[in-house]
Amino acid sequence: MPALLGLPLTALLAYGGALCVTRLGPPLLSLILTGARPLFALHRHLLRTFLGERIEPPDQPERVRDTVTDRASWRAAAYAALSAPLTLLLFVCQVPVRLYALAAVAYPLWFRAVRQDGHDGIGLPGGAPLDTVPRALAVAVCGVALFAAATWLGRHLTTLVRMTAGALLGRPREDAESARMAGRIHDLEETRALAVRDSAATLRRIERDLHDGAQARLMAVAMGLTRASGALSPGRTDTGKARALVDSSLADARTALEELRDLVRGIHPPVLDNGLDAALASLAASVHPPPRVRLRTALPPHPRPPEAVETIAYFCAAELLTNAVRHASASTVGIDAELAPDSGLLILTVRDDGIGGASTAKGSGLAGLAERVRTIDGTLALDSPPGGPTTATVRLPVPEEDRCAS
Repeated sequence: MPALLGLPLTALLAYGGALCVTRLGPPLLSLILTGARPLFALHRHLLRTFLGERIEPPDQPERVRDTVTDRASWRAAAYAALSAPLTLLLFVCQVPVRLYALAAVAYPLWFRAVRQDGHDGIGLPGGAPLDTVPRALAVAVCGVALFAAATWLGRHLTTLVRMTAGALLGRPREDAESARMAGRIHDLEETRALAVRDSAATLRRIERDLHDGAQARLMAVAMGLTRASGALSPGRTDTGKARALVDSSLADARTALEELRDLVRGIHPPVLDNGLDAALASLAASVHPPPRVRLRTALPPHPRPPEAVETIAYFCAAELLTNAVRHASASTVGIDAELAPDSGLLILTVRDDGIGGASTAKGSGLAGLAERVRTIDGTLALDSPPGGPTTATVRLPVPEEDRCAS
């Protein structure tokens, strides 16, 4: 067993420590600790495979001679030394003791097949034979108790192994905390950059829509009214032409108003003022068959999630519904929205029975959706095998003060 390799490692380290009174000790210890790294990595692999304990390996010294002063290497060596007796005791509890307990539980079935000292069954060390059914049943009860004790002891020994491994085999606590904080800072910097890019893209889209849409329509209105005014000038009265120009200008004005309403909806849908459940209901009602949209919401009317969370949830539902209609050829779409008070998450799930194959890979339409979700520390999980169905789950964190009842 790999754990037993900790015994010769401990002996080698003790020998190297004894040589520290000479100049050979520190280099020898450095070589031993460096050579033991594969053993430490094997321990981490076994813990991850059999116990599900994921332990991040510590940073290794760049030079071999620095290993002798590396705390993480000595901590890993301490675990290798401790794991040998712990693993041996755990093995004894899980295999020999359990087999002995199993044999005791089955003793009423086989005790008559054994003869010892002229009687059926086996005898106790004092000479009392276990040759009757009541005594055999008592042995079985003892076997059940021994099995339960082995299970209890094995569970606690496994917990002790996991705690020891987490404390000695991975990064020191302060290093792990520093690594966690560094990862968090990197994630915040990345999401901030995503938010800035999304804001810049939104501003460019608004400017483009205004320039190419409403602005052009309003310019046409102004030009049409100017020409109508000229057609009605004294001496050049042309009522028919003026009426046609005014009618055309009115049509352009109505079109400009519609484009401005669509632009406002793209910035912040007014229906969200009535709550996310009303906004999702309006979104589902705006889709004409096919597909058929089934909506289920479990959102408390008060307190409501923050406006930013509701807005992102609405746009996620709109984008996913659009994908199901335009690209997945779905006949049925289900939208579920709920606020989980225990986890503090607003969970939005959109399922469709379309052709599948959707992806959040860079360059796809859903990639921007995943980036928008990340700006508030949310996640987008997509399950869309070829042939369908597709399930998209959006999880958005809601601050505690916004989910607690007043």
